[in-house]
Amino acid sequence: MTEFPGAAQALKTADIVILGAGPAGLAAARLLHLRGLAPRVLERDASPHARSQGGSLDLAERGGQRALREMGLGERFDRLARPLGQRLCLLDPDGAVRLEVDESAGEYRPEIDRVQLRQLLIDSVPPEMIAWGAEVAAVTPLPGGRHRVSLADGTHVDADLVIACDGIRSRARPLVTGEQPGYCGITFVHGDLRNPGPESFIARHTGEGILHALGDNKAILAQRAADRSIRVYFAIRAAEDPTRTQGELFGNTADVRAHLRRTFAGWSPDLLGVLDDIDTDFAYWPLYGMPARQQWQPHTGLTLLGDAAHVMPPFGGEGVNMALLDAVELVHALFAPEHTTLDQAIAAFEHGMLERMTGAILDTEAGGEMLLNPAGAAPLLRHFTAEPAAPADSIRG
Repeated sequence: MTEFPGAAQALKTADIVILGAGPAGLAAARLLHLRGLAPRVLERDASPHARSQGGSLDLAERGGQRALREMGLGERFDRLARPLGQRLCLLDPDGAVRLEVDESAGEYRPEIDRVQLRQLLIDSVPPEMIAWGAEVAAVTPLPGGRHRVSLADGTHVDADLVIACDGIRSRARPLVTGEQPGYCGITFVHGDLRNPGPESFIARHTGEGILHALGDNKAILAQRAADRSIRVYFAIRAAEDPTRTQGELFGNTADVRAHLRRTFAGWSPDLLGVLDDIDTDFAYWPLYGMPARQQWQPHTGLTLLGDAAHVMPPFGGEGVNMALLDAVELVHALFAPEHTTLDQAIAAFEHGMLERMTGAILDTEAGGEMLLNPAGAAPLLRHFTAEPAAPADSIRG
């Protein structure tokens, strides 16, 4: 029988609502389920396969891997993980190879596709725990520290504890902080090669891992997926689009190809040849992040995890690792006997999480500067030359 010491005693009868069925939300649900609780997860997607989940993720031993093992999912992760995904090929814009390295020499951070990780977590909780097609419209405080979660269909759910894992546009964030994500100055355009020819330039140099071709504030990045497809990212430093409408221009693939050829004019025809091989639509992805140091205002019965708390660009692969670690640390705090109230437990978790995220965000920002700068591949090459055992700051997710 599960014992509920300290603050966790209140959880026995509490209505717990988790916003979002991404890695952080599902991890929190799994950890609470293991302790005999039945949180309700509200997810706006109509089903687990309603949209693409993106590329691959690398899970750190002390981050995502630790979290999955605490959830009892370590062995299943090991069966899905791809250690060879840590191989990196570094190129100049002319297609010359500058470095080939196995990043696992520094830390074991195997790759797993986003869709695989999400399905692993979905399968770890009872299916009735997740409400699909439940889009959150607002989160409103109620008397007594409770909150009302209003849904787009006009219904609502009241909760004693709201764990907001609803991403960059979190409906709960305004109740916690006035700080909002800011554009980091870098935009990605990406597409997929669903069936890349094994002898193509991109396939040969991506191998089982990743390719970085780095130029003057531009990059072409490629990453192998479990299904053998390759996702290719075209990264540039660009001004923010305050209207948020520029992405609408990327629906015409012919126009996108022409735009990218102009943007990367002078680069190797071998590299630019991938534009003709991409056989999906292109996606427009401006990158946003939260400040390394945030100020959160007093609040009760609610907290933020993952991208809702600290969204960051995908340089260094810290996003999902920190999100999974958030879930572990929150549940530890909720069940720690020294915390006599839920709010005390939440405050302790948030203090530690915000401290931890300062370094992670600063490292991520440094990774972005290393990848996209006027010196091209030189800074990343120096990084490996000076610290051959250290993992690269690369496009991870």
